[in-house]
Amino acid sequence: MADSLNPQQRSTLQNYVGDMLALEKHLLEAVKHQREDENANRYAEAINLIGKIEGVLRGHVDETEQHLGALGGDPGSAIKAAISTVAGIAAGVIDRVRPVNTVSKMLRDDYAGLGLDAIGYTMLHTTGLALKSPATADLALRHLTDLSPLIVEISEVIPLVVARELADDGEAVDITVGPEAVRNTQTAWKNEVVRNH
Repeated sequence: MADSLNPQQRSTLQNYVGDMLALEKHLLEAVKHQREDENANRYAEAINLIGKIEGVLRGHVDETEQHLGALGGDPGSAIKAAISTVAGIAAGVIDRVRPVNTVSKMLRDDYAGLGLDAIGYTMLHTTGLALKSPATADLALRHLTDLSPLIVEISEVIPLVVARELADDGEAVDITVGPEAVRNTQTAWKNEVVRNH
């Protein structure tokens, strides 16, 4: 690794990178469980998105493990040290043990979990910059860049899935409102971005 870090900086980065690794491993397990759920397979747009999320998280876990090793950390011990804290936080957001009976709730949990992941990478990017570790800052920014489109895509897919689930549950609904809900909710986000800039 090209970064010249003192022992305290290296230890700090090992802890923070280990936390991100624990979180992403937890999220990956949850998403793998969702992909195997028979309900998810009934909604093509949802199962395709869940597959994308799984692929991104799998790549992140591999790269983060390598980076932790380059920092001199042990992925196994880092996971043990961080898992109780991170898994406790993640369990409130996404829990692979809790039965989730709707695909929209799975996607909602993914949205929350990836949001936690994204803010974690925002913090890790800042930490990497502050501690003069370009390799850490770059890894965090790459991973954040991977997550952002997935979070947006979840927000676009959920209205379509909710409308179909309501119809599948026997509700008398207009299933064609899905695309309208997507437009309306995406406009709400865009208006907020425009208003704040």
